[in-house]
Amino acid sequence: MDRPDDPVTAAEDDRIHRLEVPVDWPPGHAAAYLIESPEPILIDAGAPGERGHRELAAELAAHDYAFEDISHLLLTHPHSDHLGGAKTVIDAADPVVYAPLGVHSRLDRAPDDLARGVRETAHGAGLRGAAVEDAIEEALDSLRRNRRLLPPEAIDVDLAGGERFEAGDRSVAAIHTPGHQVDHACFHLPEDGVLFSGDVLIDPFRAAALDVGLDRGAYDAFSHYYAAYDRLAGRAVDRVYPGHGPVFGTYEATIGRSRRDLDERVERAFDMVTTNAPASPLEVVRAQLPDDPHPKRLRTTLFETIGALGRLEGDGRLSRERDEDGVRRYRAIDD
Repeated sequence: MDRPDDPVTAAEDDRIHRLEVPVDWPPGHAAAYLIESPEPILIDAGAPGERGHRELAAELAAHDYAFEDISHLLLTHPHSDHLGGAKTVIDAADPVVYAPLGVHSRLDRAPDDLARGVRETAHGAGLRGAAVEDAIEEALDSLRRNRRLLPPEAIDVDLAGGERFEAGDRSVAAIHTPGHQVDHACFHLPEDGVLFSGDVLIDPFRAAALDVGLDRGAYDAFSHYYAAYDRLAGRAVDRVYPGHGPVFGTYEATIGRSRRDLDERVERAFDMVTTNAPASPLEVVRAQLPDDPHPKRLRTTLFETIGALGRLEGDGRLSRERDEDGVRRYRAIDD
């Protein structure tokens, strides 16, 4: 059930410690969590680089812990601001490492296959030339970085959605919650009434639907996000410990707000298609943004637009065809 909208009330378990490290993008921090236990548990591992490692070590030290004390390392998803200190912890403590099912194979993916997937998806969305090559290089850089931060062979336990497991003295349920990242998992401790939500459930904003990135399957991102919220709804959660933003107690209300935000993005994409049909994904993006958007804003809006268009097509509200250049073109289906 929801508690009053009070992050202090929501964070009352003194065995759970928030470890906050700075990052160079909004909201300016990422949060990992230490659970005190005879076998200490770390959920996520902060940001990469020397500063990230130093800050995470200092946050642990504030609670009289060090990297070598960690017995269990649970990772919500393979983004660098959650994997950042994973190898440092692994090298120091040799903990049991748990990651969502799919992370291992994603980190093991052949770079040539990833490049082909990004090229196909970027071309179909309307990107050309340097924009396509930049998208490929960004995806390959991310793969190389994540492999350094979390070598695939370091994962001990691949967690399927719905799997219950014991981490030390805690019973944990892994919930598959894609959308922000396709392999993402939340960790529910039913006996404690808490959820570690990673980047899927945050107050007061919703993290972008990055899912697979600009790769095969990108058009499923919004449907994945809706499915994630369906899986989360109705659980006994009193406190949510997110990867960004404050700890909060308004669990069901935040699920509802996040779903409404997806709904609004879907309707915005539908309106842009009806105004600009037959519209490519890139044209739908351009219709929503100023003439010279920041590259990060352009990238995020493209991912969100692709996910919204896929949802609209799946719901039977848009039709899709390919033009002579292989670009997807969307039109509204008349009622």
